[in-house]
Amino acid sequence: MTAGAEFKSVIPEPKPLHLPRPWTDDVVYMVLLDRFHRANPAGQGGPEPQGPWHGGSLAGLRAKLDYLCGLGVTALWVSPVFANQQDGFHGYWPVDHFAVDPRFGTMEELKGLVHDCHDRGLKVLLDMVVNHAGYEHPMAKDPARKDWFHRGQSIRWVDQRSLERGSLHGLPDFAQEKKEVARYLIDMALWWIDRTGVDGFRLDAVKHVPASFWKLFSKEIHDRFPEFFLMGEVFRGVPRYISRYQREDGIDSVLDVPFADTVRSALARDCEEPGPSLWSRLRELSREYRTMLFNEIVRKIFARRPTDMRWFSKLLECEDAYARPELLATFIDNHDLSRFLSEAGGSKARLRLALSVLMSWRGIPVITYGTEAGMAGLTEGSNRAPMSFGADPELEDFTRRLVRLRRGVSAFARGRQVELLADREVFAFLRDDHETRAVCAANNSRHAQTRVLPLPRENKPAVWLDAVSGERVIERKGILELRLAPCSARILVVGWRVGQAGTSERLLAFRPGSIKRRTRRGADPA
Repeated sequence: MTAGAEFKSVIPEPKPLHLPRPWTDDVVYMVLLDRFHRANPAGQGGPEPQGPWHGGSLAGLRAKLDYLCGLGVTALWVSPVFANQQDGFHGYWPVDHFAVDPRFGTMEELKGLVHDCHDRGLKVLLDMVVNHAGYEHPMAKDPARKDWFHRGQSIRWVDQRSLERGSLHGLPDFAQEKKEVARYLIDMALWWIDRTGVDGFRLDAVKHVPASFWKLFSKEIHDRFPEFFLMGEVFRGVPRYISRYQREDGIDSVLDVPFADTVRSALARDCEEPGPSLWSRLRELSREYRTMLFNEIVRKIFARRPTDMRWFSKLLECEDAYARPELLATFIDNHDLSRFLSEAGGSKARLRLALSVLMSWRGIPVITYGTEAGMAGLTEGSNRAPMSFGADPELEDFTRRLVRLRRGVSAFARGRQVELLADREVFAFLRDDHETRAVCAANNSRHAQTRVLPLPRENKPAVWLDAVSGERVIERKGILELRLAPCSARILVVGWRVGQAGTSERLLAFRPGSIKRRTRRGADPA
């Protein structure tokens, strides 16, 4: 039996999707609409796309919902659908905040997409832009609305006031501290909820908007729609900085940039490889800095040391900064960053390692379109290439199996996270919700490693299942001994077993030295 077949045989079937459900149960898939799928390609009845547009649309996304359900994801984050200026294929340069861009489709098609998603149990997050207008927005040129915008000063990145009132890439920057501007933007956001029925917003450029506005925005949205989900983009790798938007300003979730920084720093090279020289770092920055986020520029400048898996331990030390760390949106790359595969020099083993950690970590995992297809790319341009469906069936199947594991074992969604071991080569952690337990052990060495993991003691010894191979590993006196292949992760689970195909049963324990299995009352032994 192949490893893939064994993986499929030991993972329980995820529960059917239903709405509503806790966001901690979700796996989010980010779609850059123009680059995802064309419903009617040129030459097959569709128009030829113009300029930087590739022709992806709402209809194209609707046509691929079966693919996304097959991948196992449970929520879609859709890039902005606002009417955009001529070159705004990404949706972030709106010229009309109350219209769908006809190149994406119509309002009816957007409502149809949400309806189709809800029929399948999928949630929908719509990307919401309130920091700025597009360069060509009529309001930005209207003398009567002159006071609605800040004066276009450049941003000083270490100055919070400048971050909030400066112009991002020269875009017309809304003055949200003015009551009439705040009212316009909040009413606009409520209008989109009323018209579309989406389940949440991904909020763009949160740190560039005054915190006072977010408090008002979050309160009004939640007063009217208590279950509506707000996920904010705060691109800074400092937990106590990004956490305040969740802790103080009412935004339910923020992108876990510190997690992404740690994954991209720790797992892109093996621990035996020296850190890049100053010359190589400067050469990369000289080519890419114009389209790199400030956060990434800083990370690259200081990436001089060999990697160390103890950086994950440092990350966990900051968990108390967050009001609800289980709601943070974890990711390894996105449409604003170089693809992880490019960071890792094209190593798909490293991508599989990063995905394994992502799907095991606390929070709400976010997959960027094309990661499962092995898409690479550096900064803006190649990292936003058109989706390559079916380009890497093996990686796609691996991702599908990880998502299924994530959804099938409740400890991943709701379990506490406990560090078990951290050294330069290996980091291992436990997820435990008292019903199921899972261990993820990640080896970042080019050599195989063996580690002894001390577990929190349970009343009874247990047999763990390797979710990839199906191998049974006996826990003895609170100890697991694992052999880890080079550049790989092992995920072990206890608390369930598969009895018949498509069914799952609880597995309580093995007694060491015995093959007798004790099952829950009423369950047949295997």
